[in-house]
Amino acid sequence: MSRENEIMKLLASSSKVVGTKQVLRGISEGTIGCVIVAEDADCALKSRVVGAAECAGIAVACAPSMAWLGKAVGIEVGAAAVGIGTRED
Repeated sequence: MSRENEIMKLLASSSKVVGTKQVLRGISEGTIGCVIVAEDADCALKSRVVGAAECAGIAVACAPSMAWLGKAVGIEVGAAAVGIGTRED
């Protein structure tokens, strides 16, 4: 299965939050089980999200682009990061 298909499967089957601020909040609150970051996102934002996820022991996946990730979650603009909710939600 391709990386894009794996990400689409995650997005379809779980609750999610979109955007760097929401993802960082979800990580700190423990409501995020997986993080998806766009490869072309701003390096500082990407580093902040990936660092927070790794410190919390949360898996990180990479989407090909912000435009692709935004479209995948059903918004008309790009998304730098998306958080997938934990199974307990």
